[in-house]
Formats: sequence, structure tokens, C-alpha cells
Amino acid sequence: MRPQLGTLERLRRRARLSGEARTTLAERYLAEGLVMDEVPGVHFLDGPMGRRPALMGSGLDVWEVVKVLKDNDGSAAEAAAYLEVEPRLIETAIRYYGSSREEIDDWIARVYELSELEEANWRAAQEAIGV
Repeated sequence: MRPQLGTLERLRRRARLSGEARTTLAERYLAEGLVMDEVPGVHFLDGPMGRRPALMGSGLDVWEVVKVLKDNDGSAAEAAAYLEVEPRLIETAIRYYGSSREEIDDWIARVYELSELEEANWRAAQEAIGV
């Protein structure tokens, strides 16, 4: 590929500011851009546990929707009602999950692990202060 000079300069600047290698950043942009074309309505956000796929205009991550779906025997209608979102957002999450099952299942497992760790830390702190 031979991007325009202006694009390369913007990439160089963004890489410097983020502390990432230009190639790494360019590959991420390319991969995420392809996903956003393939599954309209999905975008990517940074967070404490890393970058994650989320649903535009909802405030929800894809893993959150998939977890609710699994908890409701896969019922998109029940998930939409529970999350108080339009059914099209649930369908978008399902489309993403269909092509990225391992990634989303890993997110759910990591969130459980973090929740357990945080609860254990909270209980230890409560014990330490005699509550």
C-alpha cells in the first residue's frame, strides 16, 4: 500500500502520541475498519481491559449483549427488552459474535475473572476495617 503523505503524517503523529508502533497502529486501523464495514453499527473503544467492540449509539459493548443473550436462552426479543434497546442492536451484536465468537467469549471470561478479583479485594478491605 502507498498511502498519501498526509495520511502517513497523521499515522506517524497518532503512533507517537499513543506510544504504539506505526505498523501496529496501521494494522489495527485496517482490521477494525474492515470489521466496521462488515458489521455496520460496531465500533471500537479503549478501556481499562483493552480495546473492545461496542454498539454505536447504545453505550453497550458487544460482550454485554452476548452475555444477556446467553442468560436468556438466546432470545433477541428478551435481550432487547431487558437492555431497553432496539432489536436491531441485538442483531448487530449477534452478527459480530458470529464471526468473533472466541474473542467475545474471552471478554466474558475476563470480566468474570475481574469481578471475582474485585469482590475478593472488597471483602478483604471490609475485613481489615472490621466491617
